[in-house]
Amino acid sequence: MEALELRLSLIEQLKTIDDVKLLTQIKNLISLATEKKETHYPAQMTLDELKAVLKKSREDFKHGRYMTTEELRKRHPLCE
Repeated sequence: MEALELRLSLIEQLKTIDDVKLLTQIKNLISLATEKKETHYPAQMTLDELKAVLKKSREDFKHGRYMTTEELRKRHPLCE
């Protein structure tokens, strides 16, 4: 079968389905299969940018602007 024939066959089958849950699942499956896959690269910084971030982090730590792991977990508990 060619793409056009398959498309028409699917349309005819879809016309007969009244189950909203099934139609939603079909729609989601088609969306997953046809959405463009974007490549997400990790954040990339120049050496100078990385040095600036590190310098700021050290300054923050020196002036007590940090949070312990325990404090962080209290504020944002892990989902179990």
